[in-house]
Amino acid sequence: MSATSQPSQPSKSSQQADRPAKPLPDLCDPVTAPFWAATREGRLTVPRCTSCGYRLWPPEAVCPQCQHAEFAWEEVEPAGTLWSYATYHRALDPAFADELPYVVGLVELTCGLKMYGLMRGDPAEMVIGRAVTAVFEPADDEVTFVRWAPSADG
Repeated sequence: MSATSQPSQPSKSSQQADRPAKPLPDLCDPVTAPFWAATREGRLTVPRCTSCGYRLWPPEAVCPQCQHAEFAWEEVEPAGTLWSYATYHRALDPAFADELPYVVGLVELTCGLKMYGLMRGDPAEMVIGRAVTAVFEPADDEVTFVRWAPSADG
């Protein structure tokens, strides 16, 4: 190598190949499978206990109110209010390094439940109390994630 030549930099595609894959949910998990099936269809659903009617998030195998183990999944409005958030400047999982900085928000849905998710939009424009709507982002042919973005009217 001559004094003026520079060592070659890895190509962007080889850097992406070296990056770990983002984790995907277990679609066979009976507790969460109905949620993932709905997100693939662009719908937001939550479980409701078929015994006492308690609606919960996140899903659990047994109702925390009455210990019943059967749930019906009901569609809820894919909208809410940004209740809290944190902006990450360091990826806790290396698979998310390409998204830095990223914002994780706690959204209070219009039905009253709270759901965590990645926020879309400028991190500097996140405001607690701002209206947000769900964005359904396919990760692959089987998995669609729910992300949140500030509402156009919010």
